[in-house]
Amino acid sequence: MLRLVKSHRCLLLLALFLWHNAQAASVTITPDADTFIRSATPTNNFGGAGAIAVSGSAALNENNQQNGLFDSLLRFSMTNVVASLDMSLGSHDWLIYRARLHLTEVGAPVSSIFNRGVGVFEIRRLASNEWVEGTGIPIEPSTDGVTWNEVASLLDPAKDVSLGQFTNTGMDGGLTLNLALKDAFVSDVRSGTTVTFYLTAASPQIGFTAGSRTFFISTNLPELEIEADLNPHPRIDAIQLLGTNVTLSFGLVSNWTYTLQYTDGLPLATGSWSNRVVIPAQPTNSQLSFVDGVTNSHRFYRLSLSR
Repeated sequence: MLRLVKSHRCLLLLALFLWHNAQAASVTITPDADTFIRSATPTNNFGGAGAIAVSGSAALNENNQQNGLFDSLLRFSMTNVVASLDMSLGSHDWLIYRARLHLTEVGAPVSSIFNRGVGVFEIRRLASNEWVEGTGIPIEPSTDGVTWNEVASLLDPAKDVSLGQFTNTGMDGGLTLNLALKDAFVSDVRSGTTVTFYLTAASPQIGFTAGSRTFFISTNLPELEIEADLNPHPRIDAIQLLGTNVTLSFGLVSNWTYTLQYTDGLPLATGSWSNRVVIPAQPTNSQLSFVDGVTNSHRFYRLSLSR
């Protein structure tokens, strides 16, 4: 929930609130499309392979061979997410407080096409969703879907956002990846459109393979879990200017960590936000007044809640 408060010095207060209560709802969905792409065969598609994969330049397969770089794409439709949350919490009167991607790692892939190794990979939300899954498999690649040569056209550094970096285990088992709630990602979810994730190596030694939506074990498919709560419509209690100081007053809800952020840049969509103060979770509800000595008469503030 966004609230703007304007003072006589044109100071704007931008407040972003999240809330948690007993009526929270969770929705879990599987991808509409997913695939890995491979630098060693840059014109081939592997959308029907039953796996996604990420590999860096130093990872080796079971025969100590390097099979090239691997990246992966997953696309999720948000239509059912929005419909379910609207039904549970009220028509678009809810806020997302957690998003998790669940993957099932295959530590020792049967096919020698896949590299192995523990390392770091990054998940990015892409602005573009215009790619085709395809039907290729390792022993019979196709050209009917996205390939390594085509992925560069999907990437837009100005609009794509990182949702975090994660480390695999190198063993069979589930991974739960807590995704950063970046504004562009949250907007995609709430709009009920589509979200594309791009998985790419962040360290050279990673060789990560996981089940895709066409994996032969139905319980090992990728899943995106979205958790939301009712929007409580909170308010800023007071903002007061005394000389060059600004006093911000707001209530603290128990069991939440509050972070007061600020930016002196415009526009807000691209401004660089910095943490001004972090208030640890309190055992009971309380009231806080924070004094900020500012010199910029157009400073913006954002108040976020996490747990």
